[in-house]
Amino acid sequence: MMNYVFAGLILFAAVWGIATGHSDALASAILTGGSSAVTLILTVGGAMTLWSGIMAIAEKSGLTEYAAKLLRPLLGLLLPGMKKGGEAEKYVCMNVVSNLLGLGNAATPLGLKAMQAMRDEHGILSGQASPDMMTFVVINTASLQLLPTTLLTLRAEAGAADPMDIMPCVWLTSAAALTAGLLLCGALRGFNGIGRAKEEH
Repeated sequence: MMNYVFAGLILFAAVWGIATGHSDALASAILTGGSSAVTLILTVGGAMTLWSGIMAIAEKSGLTEYAAKLLRPLLGLLLPGMKKGGEAEKYVCMNVVSNLLGLGNAATPLGLKAMQAMRDEHGILSGQASPDMMTFVVINTASLQLLPTTLLTLRAEAGAADPMDIMPCVWLTSAAALTAGLLLCGALRGFNGIGRAKEEH
């Protein structure tokens, strides 16, 4: 579906550029867009490779296990059904740390592994999700970002005079989004618990 949407946008832009007399700008964009895209991919890919390597070193050196111990009390409150010291806890902690560093693409495979581990721990069937799994999706999606690495890289590549001047806004909006998501998860958990209690009676 998205392929059709993007193809339609490209076709509309081309037709509009020709119809409004901007064919020269359109041709220039076509010729330079490919090289700009490759440069952007290499720039962002370099930053992601660096931080992904750091995360791999942290895992091998045991730093992620230490981070898990630090995060365990908080995760115990947010994900009460998660097994302490299990595979899910390790991947959840690594996912949270990756998101704190703004490495969304690096956090995604860790999040998938965490979901699979939680599914195995809880014996959840394919196509279903436990309350902990749903809460984790919110934590992963509306994550708190202390250092939005990818965003800062994009701003630096675009020529921003001070790529880090948006940091307070990033902290505020990501914290607000995460808080709202967790409050909604808590409210829905309570509502679901009340519904089950009524069904039992």
